[in-house]
Amino acid sequence: MNIRNNESREGGLGYIVKTGTIVEAVDNQPWSGEAKVHVSIANWLKTQDATLLPKTRKLWFKVATSIAAKKLRKGGAGPAATEYELNYREAAFINPALSDETDVAAAKVLKANAHPKRVFQGQNPVHDGFKLEISEAAKLLKEHPKHREVIFPYLVGMDMVTIGAPGIWIIDFGQRDMLEAMRFTAAFKILKEKVMPDVLTKAEKEKAATGKETTRWTRMAERWWQFRDWMPGTMAVVDTSERYIVCPRVTKRPTFAFVSGEVHPDGSLSVFAFEDDYSFGIIQSNAHWAWFVEKCSKLKSDFRYTSDTVFDTFPWPQAAEVKEIEAVAAAARELRRVRAEALPKMKGGLRALYRTLELPGANPLREVHTALDTAVLTAYGFNAKKDLLAQLLALNHEVAAKIERGEPVTAPGVPKNYPDAKKLVTDDCIKPNPG
Repeated sequence: MNIRNNESREGGLGYIVKTGTIVEAVDNQPWSGEAKVHVSIANWLKTQDATLLPKTRKLWFKVATSIAAKKLRKGGAGPAATEYELNYREAAFINPALSDETDVAAAKVLKANAHPKRVFQGQNPVHDGFKLEISEAAKLLKEHPKHREVIFPYLVGMDMVTIGAPGIWIIDFGQRDMLEAMRFTAAFKILKEKVMPDVLTKAEKEKAATGKETTRWTRMAERWWQFRDWMPGTMAVVDTSERYIVCPRVTKRPTFAFVSGEVHPDGSLSVFAFEDDYSFGIIQSNAHWAWFVEKCSKLKSDFRYTSDTVFDTFPWPQAAEVKEIEAVAAAARELRRVRAEALPKMKGGLRALYRTLELPGANPLREVHTALDTAVLTAYGFNAKKDLLAQLLALNHEVAAKIERGEPVTAPGVPKNYPDAKKLVTDDCIKPNPG
């Protein structure tokens, strides 16, 4: 567990800075040994006396390896597995997240965000025997059209950011019992041949190894034709929505997209229960991304979307007017239009497209993101020249206080003052691959 992440931060660095001062830190670097993990490092003094402390702090961060260093290491000066360089910047302070940004650790969970639940994790079938190639699914559905009730296009995180479409299909009997599932003869036969023997074998091995009658695999063996994690909350969103928002649960960049309700999401995706362009604009904005980066957990150098710490604490605009809501929605549509127009002309999908933001020079994608961010800041009533995280944290505390007093607040989604939320629902989204 990284020392700067959520619970670990609260019980470690969060406690340290109450009586001490972090004077130097590495925010994130690869471990120098064989283990493929990343670590954070902090040096601190158990004092807050300015006369005993250095005037500035050093915050180290990983940078791209220089050409000269790569040549040196190829000559045997260091293992390629640990190839990286560090640089640092002087900082006025270093917070418990090992950042010199506003520390948002004090943000409160907002009941208006957490209830009802709006962010879910995709499905987890556990066994690859449930998965079908696109051509297999097409053949099966051609021969057995009724099987469309239990065979679905399936989107994983990598396919979302690289090909922008479901790369496989999946057999999903949902919560059907064995007799109900057997009505779909061809699909049931596939699982009987590919899934059942393996699950039963693993159940017996686990039972023998643990000496327990009931284990994870024995429970799965009782319903081997069903996913281990069907995710009923997720599927309630999928089954009742024309489209929903997803992002990879582990990501380097703020890539969100709408997905058709015909498509089932994999466990590598976070699922947001929103159909409208306004909500997409807020979630895709820099305000949400900045909050995401500070409140999420980390996997190596990537960010993991943890809904309880990110979404449940993220305050939405509380007094957006109709014209401001429409401006956010329009900016979100324009951003997706620019992306859709650019993607067919380049390889690598959204991941490659967003990498272009790292390059200097004019970029249509950067321009539409800037326009969206401007519209979102206006909806919040924030000052673009002031610290964004500080303004969000203050709003979080304001909303939490109102909820505590029993006063109304604006929950995530289209605000109630907007006259017709359906006007903000368009139809562009990731759709099933026709095969």
